[in-house]
This record gives sequence, C-alpha cells and structure tokens, in this order.
Amino acid sequence: MEERDRRSEILQAAQGVFNRNGYHQATIRAIVDAANCAAGTFYLYFASKEDCFLALMDKLYRNIMEQILVARSQVAGPADKLRQSFWAVVEGLSRDTELTSVVLVRAAGANPLFEERLWRVRDAFAEFIVEDLVECGLTSEQAAIGAHACVGALAEAVGVWVRSGQPESALLVAFEEIERIFWVGWGLTRQIEGVDSTYYGDRNS
Repeated sequence: MEERDRRSEILQAAQGVFNRNGYHQATIRAIVDAANCAAGTFYLYFASKEDCFLALMDKLYRNIMEQILVARSQVAGPADKLRQSFWAVVEGLSRDTELTSVVLVRAAGANPLFEERLWRVRDAFAEFIVEDLVECGLTSEQAAIGAHACVGALAEAVGVWVRSGQPESALLVAFEEIERIFWVGWGLTRQIEGVDSTYYGDRNS
C-alpha cells in the first residue's frame, strides 16, 4: 500500500473518531484502533493529535478551494462567478458532511490554533466575494462587510444543521435562503446569467 493511501486511511479513521467523540475526548489510541494500525504508524504521518486534526481542516479547505476555482473558470461575469463560488462551497460542505461537522463544529473552542485556521479559511472565501462584489458595483466597505456576513451565515447554518440532526435537504434549503437574502440585498438578482429574476424577486416583493 502506498504511503499516501495509508495516510488517507488514518485520516479517514481520525475523522470518524473526532466526529463521534469530539476533539478533547478523542485519543490517538482510538484513532489507530479505528485505522487498524500501530501507534508508530500514526506517528509516521502525524506529529500529534493536533497535527492530525489540522490535516482534516486542510483537507476540507483544499477540496472547497479546488471546486471554487473550477466553478469560477466556467463563467465570465462577476455576479455569475460569485454565484458559482457560493454553490461550490455549498457542494464542498455537503459532499462530506462528517468532515464538515468535524472541521466547522468540533473545532470550535477546541484549540486557539483551530480557531485561527478557521478564520483563515473564511477570509480566503471572503476575498473572492469581495472581489466580485466590487466588480458588481459595491464599494469596498460594503463588499467587505457583506462578504464576511455571508460567510458567517453559511458557517452558522452548517452548525445549526449538524446540531439539529436534520437531513441534508434541510441544509440545502438554508443555503438557498441565505443566497436569496444576500443576493437581493446586494442588488444582483438581474445580473446572473440564466437565472430568472423571479427566482429572487417574487419572494421579496
């Protein structure tokens, strides 16, 4: 088995342990038992439990950013790029709901380093939104405030969804409502190619 595959197996096992037990209650022993490997094998790939958790955060971040870049390359206008970016994030978060729960819910309050990493991820996504909103005609200040508010709303919706135990469809409904609220507020409902303005407008009239 290749080293990359073994590392991925251990990381997947750790994801399940963190999701079930939380960060503080999770142990390296539980992770290696779930991965069916020795503790020494764990330490070949991760320096500590903290390092392993950070690797999961990086995994979610890479997955989402890759999807954002691909989605943005398929359209031209800033409003379309913004919408594609939004739904690329949604797709990334809903594709592996366990990983999303671990990173966005289990990390909260567990370690100051995790909090800092989460803010870096939020800031990276917010930068795309700010750039697109400025191109759409908003001021830099309006764009910055709106971008961070939108990212915060997404994160909060995920947290509520995970804690409620509702099906994935409930999360998608929440994301659709977040999109409607912000796009109407930003005045972008008529700038999105291929989307009828009534998708937003009728519900806002």
